[in-house]
Amino acid sequence: MKTLDRYILRQLLFITALGVLALTLLMLLGQLFKELHTLLVESGAPPRIVFDFIVQVIPFSLTFTVPWGFLTAVLLVYGRLAADNELTSMRMAGLSLWRLSLPAIGLGIVLSALCYYINIEVAPRGKQSMSDLVLSAAMDNPRNLLRSGQSATKLDKVQLYIESRQEDELRGLHIYPLSEDEESNSIATGGGFTSIHARSAKLGAFDVQSRMLDLTLHHAIIERTRNGVTELPRLSKMPLRVHIPIRSHRKLKPNRFTNAEIAEVLRHSAVTDGLDLGRMERYSKAAAAHPVFPCAERLWAEACKDAAYYNGSLDEKNLRAFRTEGTKRASFACACIVFSLIGVPLAITARRRDTSTGFAIGILVAAVYFLALVLCEMSRKSGGITPYIVLWLPNVLCAAYALWQHQKAKFRG
Repeated sequence: MKTLDRYILRQLLFITALGVLALTLLMLLGQLFKELHTLLVESGAPPRIVFDFIVQVIPFSLTFTVPWGFLTAVLLVYGRLAADNELTSMRMAGLSLWRLSLPAIGLGIVLSALCYYINIEVAPRGKQSMSDLVLSAAMDNPRNLLRSGQSATKLDKVQLYIESRQEDELRGLHIYPLSEDEESNSIATGGGFTSIHARSAKLGAFDVQSRMLDLTLHHAIIERTRNGVTELPRLSKMPLRVHIPIRSHRKLKPNRFTNAEIAEVLRHSAVTDGLDLGRMERYSKAAAAHPVFPCAERLWAEACKDAAYYNGSLDEKNLRAFRTEGTKRASFACACIVFSLIGVPLAITARRRDTSTGFAIGILVAAVYFLALVLCEMSRKSGGITPYIVLWLPNVLCAAYALWQHQKAKFRG
């Protein structure tokens, strides 16, 4: 039996490798074309960053391409064995269909373990690195954060909206404070305001050390409210400096965190859940005015920042997503096991030798399977045990269908 197992396993490994390579290249090209304009044109990133981006996309793509390539291999190998009547000979030798499927099932278990490791460790780090590369490309050339028809939200204390832009000339610039604190607005603009609207503006120099970007506004209207009275002073020319900070925290998206980091986020969220951020902010200001010891202000500021990051950024919807992320990854990782079960009877039923048909069937079945997983992922918005059940539903249904197909193909081959 070992000779037969090696014979089937060798073919499965070879075709799986080819399928994963081809599908990874396709997904790589798709991701690259999606981000190429942002990296090269808008952010002016050097080719090195593009190369780093390609390296980070590959682990993320393996989440989908390994199961896809494996299913294609199962369909091609067992379809060829059935078409050449080799399966018939093996069955006549007393081997059951389940015994003949054992090499595919064993390889499927190994690949599922590999996919699970990729899902919980490699892919999240790659996803975060991809985001950091795009952000760093923009931060290295912050002028490219200001795009036509888009809001610039990566600035400090203010949000900018630009109607149109031609190189360094901005048309229709609108500025809104991100904080209602007049003192904070004064730091950003040189005076408290509710909004600023300028007919045009010109980009100036960017100071890398202070990370301040200079702008010159023309025909600006400053809207501000003092003592309940709205003022609208007009300036024909107005200098403006905006701060572009270096982000110290990554966005709280579960697909960018490993399983261990997700557990840490949930732990911090539980600890900071009952904290009053407004009271902590007041304590921070009081410590700045009358410090008990020299580090009091800095410690309170760090505590407020940490509490706001975990408590203020995680609403109930995000918490559900973090709690069910591990279940989703485990469900995705079981795709190879499911495909090993469903691929053998489908291959015998199809009885196709040509590569294109087997490849097409593999893509179709995998596409339907992953689409079902994506649709079931929407249940993560609901509470209770429902998301945990629904996320496993495609695997259970596919396994049941595979058992039924095995029964139907029992006397085929």
